[in-house]
Amino acid sequence: MIFSIDPTIDGALLVSEITFKNTAHSDSLWHDRLDPLIDEIANRDNLATLRDNPAIQATKAGYKHVGKDPSRYRPSSDSLWRRVIKGKGLYAVNTLVDLNNELSLRLHLPLGSYDLEHLVAPLAYTVAPAGATYPGIGKAAIDLANGLVLKDANGFFGSPTADSTRAMITEDTTHALVIVYAFGEFDAPKIQAMVADSCQTYLEDCTVAEQFVVK
Repeated sequence: MIFSIDPTIDGALLVSEITFKNTAHSDSLWHDRLDPLIDEIANRDNLATLRDNPAIQATKAGYKHVGKDPSRYRPSSDSLWRRVIKGKGLYAVNTLVDLNNELSLRLHLPLGSYDLEHLVAPLAYTVAPAGATYPGIGKAAIDLANGLVLKDANGFFGSPTADSTRAMITEDTTHALVIVYAFGEFDAPKIQAMVADSCQTYLEDCTVAEQFVVK
């Protein structure tokens, strides 16, 4: 898979290509991992914990490095953890999206999953120009200007802040990229092993076709 990165980006992508059968809900994922994790975070953490976390700090530094204000355009990992700390819990979407949220809360890094049937090679991790936008999931438009973005032959489709509707994961998705947006110090083999194990445990008929690092 051809996947390039803009050399000005201070970060990397940990990419896992999977084939699987998605489901509307996984009782075992919520019972085994998500519900206990949400309770643990809500009872243990606060906004100071979040602000001082090395992965959160490194992610925000990666945003600032390309000229994006992380206090105005929060990384999804920051927004997700902040929501749980405030006792708002998480929405159940579908099994792969819920699994992304669980992994993001554990790693404190943004994650995105993208339906490969709606993407056209080559793929790139780059910085969006002024004026760039796309329709966001649950939002009319996402301001991408000066932000970290994923791009295919048809344009921008994902970011560590909020993803577009074009390649979003649905219950019908069977072939996807699971991407960890990594910043600062990270253990790529350990994280990719976590992603593979989680996908194979909670997604039906899941095969990890390939894993690689874009940096």
